[in-house]
Amino acid sequence: MTVSTLSLSAGLAFSDRIEALLDGRVDVDGATLAISCRQPQALFRSVLRDQTFDVCEFSLGSHIAAVAAGNGAYVGLPIFVSRAFRHGNVYVRTDRGIASPQDLAGRRIGVIDFHQTAALWVRGILADGYGVERSSIEWITGGLSTPVLEDRATLDLPPSISVRRSTQTLNDLLEEGAIDGVISPTAPALFTRGDPRVARLWPDHRAAERAWFGDTGIFPIMHLLVLRRRCVETAPRLAKALFEAFDRARQLASSDLTDRDYPKIASPWLMADRTRTLAELGGDPWSYGVPANRAALEAILRYAEADGLTKHRLAPEALFADLPGADDLPPSSGLQ
Repeated sequence: MTVSTLSLSAGLAFSDRIEALLDGRVDVDGATLAISCRQPQALFRSVLRDQTFDVCEFSLGSHIAAVAAGNGAYVGLPIFVSRAFRHGNVYVRTDRGIASPQDLAGRRIGVIDFHQTAALWVRGILADGYGVERSSIEWITGGLSTPVLEDRATLDLPPSISVRRSTQTLNDLLEEGAIDGVISPTAPALFTRGDPRVARLWPDHRAAERAWFGDTGIFPIMHLLVLRRRCVETAPRLAKALFEAFDRARQLASSDLTDRDYPKIASPWLMADRTRTLAELGGDPWSYGVPANRAALEAILRYAEADGLTKHRLAPEALFADLPGADDLPPSSGLQ
């Protein structure tokens, strides 16, 4: 099999960073992509359980755990299609005396999965910045709004880390007061309803995130792309071709925000917000590839080791397929 004969299925969450692949402005050299856009959690399950797609968006935390466990059906590509700061995703009960991050020690905190990338980043932020160790919290895992009756991954964690799966939803546990808080990219129902019993741990989370970025220079990576291993083995050029195509689509997404005389999205202050964000983050924070993202990758791998998701510190290169020459591509600029 050669690259020129390949027809690949791809599962992706929709974003402007893949739009040029969807509308035909960008092709993968020597291959065709049949793209299905789905919600991230469905995509993650397709990798962990069904192996539905040849190319798929996947949780970085789950990928780290899979690599550490020797699960080899997919290899990673340093194409980071989703990134987000996560201080704003920590919600706490307001009747528990939790006024600072340090107050989380000794509490019960809900997470969708222990290896969820958002929770992995938050645990590292709490430990590095506030001295809150993972072992000081009891972690309760479960679906946010839909019960999960069985574990979605088998983790071999150290005895000092307490993780328990609940058959109740995290929303219900939070409302009942059975847990003291939740780490979740999606806000819990009590918060979205405006219930005064739940608030963000960091009320001005943008200020906290901006300060953390100033200290670390890290814009957290959430999702990457994974590629079926047998595709890499039969078509060695494919990984680099995918990298180049997705990187080109990302560059077009960035320029597409500015090369118009009307806003691309329904935000009246889009350009002002973009200018402010670029001034705060600088450079090209959405960049792909290992060299430009080494600090972020080394940080999350350090956090994964501390969590017990890996038995030793992995090098960033251990997560990805070899892309000969890809790191020599000219950098693009801009933030989409």
